Amino acid sequence: MFFIPCARLHAVCIQRLIACDHTKTSAYLLSQHETFAQKRSTPGLSSETPLVVLQPSFNLLVRIARTIKMDPVLVIGGCGSLGHHIVKQLLESGGASDVTVFDVKTENNIIPNAKYVKGSLRNQQDVLEVLQQAKPRTIIHTASPSMLGQRNTRQVYEDVNVKGTENLLNAIREVGVTKALVYTSSSSVIHDNMTDLVYATENHPYCLEPKQKVYYTHTKAVAEMMILGANRKDGLLTTVIRGCTIFGEGDNAMPTQIGSAKAGRNRLQVGDGKNMYDWTYVGNTAHAHILAAKALLRIDLAKPPTPEDEAKRVDGEAFVITNDEPWPFWEFIRTVGATAGYPVKKEEIWVVPAWLFYAIAVVAEWSVWAISLGRRESHMNREMVKYLTMTRTFDITKAKERLGYRPQVGVREGIQRAVDAYLSSSSPEAKKEN
Repeated sequence: MFFIPCARLHAVCIQRLIACDHTKTSAYLLSQHETFAQKRSTPGLSSETPLVVLQPSFNLLVRIARTIKMDPVLVIGGCGSLGHHIVKQLLESGGASDVTVFDVKTENNIIPNAKYVKGSLRNQQDVLEVLQQAKPRTIIHTASPSMLGQRNTRQVYEDVNVKGTENLLNAIREVGVTKALVYTSSSSVIHDNMTDLVYATENHPYCLEPKQKVYYTHTKAVAEMMILGANRKDGLLTTVIRGCTIFGEGDNAMPTQIGSAKAGRNRLQVGDGKNMYDWTYVGNTAHAHILAAKALLRIDLAKPPTPEDEAKRVDGEAFVITNDEPWPFWEFIRTVGATAGYPVKKEEIWVVPAWLFYAIAVVAEWSVWAISLGRRESHMNREMVKYLTMTRTFDITKAKERLGYRPQVGVREGIQRAVDAYLSSSSPEAKKEN
């Protein structure tokens, strides 16, 4: 029947698409379509059969053949937890084959076939040189100091998040080859980091100083505004992905959470435990970045957006990304511990008021600092307290409708993956190999 040659056509096209040979795929489709149109010799199809019978399959494959070309891609912060997942997905999916990573440390999370360049966003020359070398059509900027890093000063946040982003935008303008820029922001840019958020959307206004008490968040909001302000200038299209409590393989929180569980601290609960939280598996956040980049690359800059386009617009927009699966905060913490082999029974839980835990955290911070002469950080700190007791959930309808985003991995499976990765990397065999 007709489906036999179409199946063969699909197979050949898929092979060529995997090789990222879009030009040859399109040419092949055209030649085969002409052959089918001339012969029409398949049983059940006469020479009078309208060409439209063959058209749906042809149109579908032409759209596939025009799969967005992302190469070359530059991932800034590509050795971090989120960044290396983006690099891995790009290369493993065939979405890109020419990927360069720019990071201050290039020893960790190395992905085969990616290229690595060591440098700092704080250094304008470093940024300019990597753009001149990589000539990226697509840039995904994930780099940022940790929000809860006690050694990260206001100056560090300012230098990396604000001045570093300014350095990047200046270099993009000077080199002039980049079409799509995706920036990793934070879901906290609309939040005072004190009150509850219940299914918040991107329509909430920015929360900046002096109302914003967390300087990290202030600088992320400023950088986000800079990125969106550069949209449709000098041939550049930009969009923002707002990460939300990201966890997964290689994240910074998993060692602390498992360490706390091992030490028996998961029996401690701050507050009544009813506060809901949106956690996001790192692979899902990486997937959203790639969807956003492809959406930008599909845009024809020669055609200004129309009023009808606003409801589906991606460029110049921000998208919050979650697993769309809020969990009670403390249930997540205890599930991580249980998955690592340190379960806690309900009757073993000790509920502590937030004010008392705050006092304990202050003592812990100063004790660790004094004993280590400032060389170590306490696993507990004052910044943590408010996040342990607040409700923080988001509505991701916008990302679903405009990016086509859907979580690929559920929270429970994400926890299993994260714990397995940590336990594997911390085993005696892994330590010996490292």
